[in-house]
Amino acid sequence: MLSALFNLETIYALTGILLFCFAWNTAGDKTNPHRAASACFWMLLGVIFAFGSVLPHWLSGILVIASVMIDGAGRVSRGAAAAQETPPASQSIGNRIFLPVIAIPIVTILIAVGFRLSGADASRGALVGLGFGGVAAVALAVFLTKTNLGAAIEAGRRLNETMGAVNILPQLLASLGVIFTSANAGKLIADGIRAVVPADNLFFLIVANCVGMTLFTMLCGNSFAAFPVIAAGVLVPLLIQPFHIDPAMAGILTLTAGSSGTLATLMAANFNVVPAALLGMKDPYGVIKFQLPVAIFLWVGHVILFWLMIRWF
Repeated sequence: MLSALFNLETIYALTGILLFCFAWNTAGDKTNPHRAASACFWMLLGVIFAFGSVLPHWLSGILVIASVMIDGAGRVSRGAAAAQETPPASQSIGNRIFLPVIAIPIVTILIAVGFRLSGADASRGALVGLGFGGVAAVALAVFLTKTNLGAAIEAGRRLNETMGAVNILPQLLASLGVIFTSANAGKLIADGIRAVVPADNLFFLIVANCVGMTLFTMLCGNSFAAFPVIAAGVLVPLLIQPFHIDPAMAGILTLTAGSSGTLATLMAANFNVVPAALLGMKDPYGVIKFQLPVAIFLWVGHVILFWLMIRWF
């Protein structure tokens, strides 16, 4: 019974139901200039989450393409209600406001430990726990503020509409990383590097490795999605194997060098786009512009450190 409840399919189904609620509320928001198209967008995403495991792959692909087309046409918008602040509670709840926030990691850890003790995958348990931690946090928030679930869902919808369609970027970019790996994109990059960089020039191979990692990170949105592509196609065959470099050292420096690209790309929506939207920044690229000098400095530092670590050790 517990194994049937505490799994990722349950979390996906709950996410789908929440998106259906968002779509329903959006459809009724007369202040939204494109309420029908916006509601359709969130409804399609809800269908993908709730029924993705049973839908044919081709149908899921069509739904994704339809969602992208709606957003690409500029039809995913927010109403005036999304810009309004939630009215303050009639009675202060003091430091208890932090209880919902604390509930998320506590539930996540407990479920992950439960998975580990039962012999299941603890990493998967952490993802399941994160989902149920969110459910526990909402329940606590509703109880503490003496409101109702409908008000919590409406507040969530306003926050969701403030962030907009960038919410689906993590899913799309994760798929992109899998596609690049399956297409052997890393091998194509390695062939290009071999054509312009001598095989015995360690420093320029390091530069090429870090450039490739950073560019793929900017394309994929995070270095974890880009790392398998670059590691399999460039890092291992061009650096680790011929120069007998410590794989642990080379791997972590390549990964963190790619993180410099995370600071400079719109694809890292959670870091660079969502904060600008939530804070109401006048310049939507303000976060990236501020981080860019730091990203360049960190990237140069990684290349130099990479080369010195090989020379010294």
